[in-house]
Amino acid sequence: MGYLTTILNDLRAGDAPANAPAAWSETTAHAWLTAMPDDFAVQRDAMITALRRRLRTLAHRLGPAAIERALAAMAAVRREAFVCPVVDDLAYLPGPIAIGADQIMSHPELVAVLAAAADPRGGVVLDVGTGSGYQAAVLAQMAGRVDSVEIVAPLARLAATRLQREGCANVTVQAADAAALGHPADHYDAIVVAAGAARVPPELLCALRAGGRLVMPIGPTAATEWLTVWSKHADGTISGQRLRPVRFVPLTGRGARAGRSDPEPRAGGAGSIAPGNRGIDLAAKEERHPEIETVLDRV
Repeated sequence: MGYLTTILNDLRAGDAPANAPAAWSETTAHAWLTAMPDDFAVQRDAMITALRRRLRTLAHRLGPAAIERALAAMAAVRREAFVCPVVDDLAYLPGPIAIGADQIMSHPELVAVLAAAADPRGGVVLDVGTGSGYQAAVLAQMAGRVDSVEIVAPLARLAATRLQREGCANVTVQAADAAALGHPADHYDAIVVAAGAARVPPELLCALRAGGRLVMPIGPTAATEWLTVWSKHADGTISGQRLRPVRFVPLTGRGARAGRSDPEPRAGGAGSIAPGNRGIDLAAKEERHPEIETVLDRV
């Protein structure tokens, strides 16, 4: 536990007689934390229970079984191990956490949605935007192998250390621009991109196998992003389904928005659920096109 431990324990002791269990929500986060015991495992279980309830609105698109696989993976990963020990008391709050270098660890709900949408089922996964390493660790519970790529070299090194320490032997971390690496065609069963852009880099779609899924926030600006799942079919066509409005840190390097003028990402905004849209049953958008370039131009 970090520097907040003493304060939290005092609050818990003082509030214990009258404190009713608080909901795991963005508006009652602090009350939830003080109501929780000083035990990360208990906090993790409470987070998983809350996520299961919140993800019911996406069950018809992600599939109940995929959601359960994602939640089982998250239940097996110590989120607190992927943040700075000074603030690890905040690990299970319903929100993103700053990790330095203008990057964040995503809201737990978005981690669950990304993992469920990718649903690799033992396949090979490309994780773009390693960040803290937490998403890669979750995917490692669901995949046979995870190739994780982070463009910020210090974050890549720290994430690699954390993943090794947590026993994620099936994850490799590389400091590079993921879209510029020259991935083999039709190589990955799933690709998860934790950064937003106006369109999917075609290099990443080409690296996706038939039957595979690519999950990425897409929009002309960060304020208009939708988390979108792209599926590659046996005949080479691509279909896209919008899941929900989100706001992520911007993709940098190849594939970044041209002339990007988005403000610098902050922990309270990037990697979060768009305001007013959590839990809303959003209309899906389906598209099929014979050429990758066509579907990208239409997004």
